[in-house]
Amino acid sequence: MEKMEKLTTEWNLKDIYASEELAKQDFEKIKKQYCEFVNFKGKLKTKEGLLSYFNASDNFELLSNKLMAYLQLRQALDGKDKFSRDMQEAFSYFMIEEEPKLAFIEPELCKNKTTDLKNWKKLEEFKDYDLEIESILTNKKHALDEKTNRILSMIPSFNSNEEAYDKFESVDVKFGEVEVDGKKVVLTPALYGTLVQNENQNVRKEAYNTILKSFADMNYTLASLYISQTKENDFFVKIGKYKSKLDASCESIKVNPKIVETLIKTVHDNLNLFYEFEDKKKKALKLDEYFYFDNYANMGKASDKYSYEKGVSLMFEALEKYGEEYIDTVKKAVSENWIDVYEKPAKTTGGFSLGVFGLHPYILLNWGESYRDVSTLCHEMGHTMHSYFSNKNQPISKSNYSIFVAEVASTVNENLLNMYMLDHAKTKQEKLFYVHSFLSDFYATVYRQTMFTEFEHFVISSVENKIPLSAETLNEKYAELQNLYFGENAKPTEFSKFEWSRIPHFYSPYYVYKYATGFISASIIAKNIYDQKPCYLEKYLKFLSSGSSIYPIDLLKTVDVDLEKQETLSSAFETYKKYIEEFSELTKEK
Repeated sequence: MEKMEKLTTEWNLKDIYASEELAKQDFEKIKKQYCEFVNFKGKLKTKEGLLSYFNASDNFELLSNKLMAYLQLRQALDGKDKFSRDMQEAFSYFMIEEEPKLAFIEPELCKNKTTDLKNWKKLEEFKDYDLEIESILTNKKHALDEKTNRILSMIPSFNSNEEAYDKFESVDVKFGEVEVDGKKVVLTPALYGTLVQNENQNVRKEAYNTILKSFADMNYTLASLYISQTKENDFFVKIGKYKSKLDASCESIKVNPKIVETLIKTVHDNLNLFYEFEDKKKKALKLDEYFYFDNYANMGKASDKYSYEKGVSLMFEALEKYGEEYIDTVKKAVSENWIDVYEKPAKTTGGFSLGVFGLHPYILLNWGESYRDVSTLCHEMGHTMHSYFSNKNQPISKSNYSIFVAEVASTVNENLLNMYMLDHAKTKQEKLFYVHSFLSDFYATVYRQTMFTEFEHFVISSVENKIPLSAETLNEKYAELQNLYFGENAKPTEFSKFEWSRIPHFYSPYYVYKYATGFISASIIAKNIYDQKPCYLEKYLKFLSSGSSIYPIDLLKTVDVDLEKQETLSSAFETYKKYIEEFSELTKEK
C-alpha cells in the first residue's frame, strides 16, 4: 500500500453546513415540511395518498437527518456547544407542539385493508416502500387510536435520563489521578484504556479502581437515572400492547427473541473455556492473585506506541483484500476530514461513526497510541463503509441498516486486522500479542456483552414484573453475574460491582447482545474474506450495500451466516478454543 500524502485529523463540518445561518434556514424548512403533514389527514387510505405520504416522509427525513447529524457532531466535539444544544432544544419544543396534530397518521395507516396493502406492496411505484408497508401490516395489532396517540405525543420527552448520563460522563465527572512510573497523571477515558492494559498489575488496579470510584460516588443518582429510563421504556411497551421490551425490540426487524436465550445458554455452556483461559493467563503473568481487571492486561510485545499515521498504514494493509472501490473510499476518509482523531476538552469519549445520507460518514476517535486505538480505527471504519455503501446503493427509505447487523462490518474489520497482524508477526512475543488480542476481544465482545445482556434483562424484567429495584439491587445482581462469568479464580475489587453504571448502552435496551452475535457473525465472515473464498467478497460487498432492503436475519444468510442455528453460535467457541491452545503453547515455559 502506497504511503498517504496527507492525513487530516479534524472534522470539516462545513461539508454539512458552511455556516450556522444555513443550518438555521434548513431548520425553518424542516418545520414547514413537518407542518404540511397535517394535509394528509383523510388521504392515507388511497394508493395515491399513501405514495405521496411516503415521498414527503423521504424529503423530511433527508433534511432533518442532515440537520440532526450536524448538531449531534457539534455536541460530540464539545458537550458545552451552545448553538447545537439550543437548536436541539428548539427542535424538541417544536415537536412537542406539533406532533399531537399528526396523531391521526398511525391509526389511519393501520386502517388500510390488509388486502389493499399487500397488493400495493407489489407495485413498481412502491418498490422503495415495500418494507414500510410490511411494517404497517405488523403494527396493526399495536396501533393506538388517534386520541391516545395525541395524548402520548403531548408527554414531554427530552431523553433526559440518557442525556444526563452523557453529560455526567463526558463533561462533569473528574476521574482523578493515578500514579504511573512514579508520576501522577490525570486519568481520562482514553488513558484508562491504555493503563488498564499496563504490564504492571498495580497500575492496572489503580486505573480500574479510580475510574470506577467516580461512578461509585454517584451510585444512587446513576441507579435512579437507569431505573427511571427503564420504567419509561416499559410504559411505552405496555401502551403498544407488546409482551415485553425484548419482543418489541425484535418484532420490527423480524428477529426471533429466542436468539437472546440461545446466546446466553451457549455462553454459559462455554464458560469453562474462559475459566481455563483465565487460569492460563494468571500463570503466564506469574500473579499470586488474579483480578477481573487482569483480563485486560496485554501480553506479548508488538509496539510500545502506535501513532495515528502508523495506525492508518496498518489499517490499509489489513483491509487491502477488499479491493479498489473500498480502499479508495477509505483513502478519502483519512484525507478529507471524515475523522476527528484526538482527545479534546468536553469531547465525547470513546468512538463512533455517523452516516449522513447524501454526504459522507463521520468517525470520532480519542487516539491514545495503543494497539486498541488501531483496532478501534478499523472498527469504526467498518461502520463508515457500511453506511457509505448502503447510502450509495439504497434510497433513503432503505439506507439505514438494522441495528441487529450494525456491529458486523465493524467487527469484521477488527478480525481482519488481527489476522493480518498475526500472520505478519516476526517474533514469538509479537505472535503472543495478537493471539492474546483476539482472546481479549472475544472476552470483551462475546462473554462480557452477554453478561451485560443478562444484567439488563434482569433490570427490564424486574420493571415489567413490578419488582422493586434500587442501587443496592443493581450492584448485587451485577456482582452475582461477575462471579458467574469470571469464575472462582478471578477476584473483584471493592469497586467492581459498580461497573454497570459506566455502560452507556444500557440506555438503549437490548443493544449489547448484538455485539456478541455480531462478533460471532463477523468471525465467520472475516475468515472467508481472509481465506479468499471464491465469490465471497462480492457477496460481502453486496451485504454492505443492502441497507435495510432485506431483514437482518435473511441478510446474514446471504453471507453464509445463519444465527438461527445453534451450531453457528457454537462454532465461534471452537475458534476461541483453538486460540487458547495456541496461547498455551506460546506461554509454555521450557
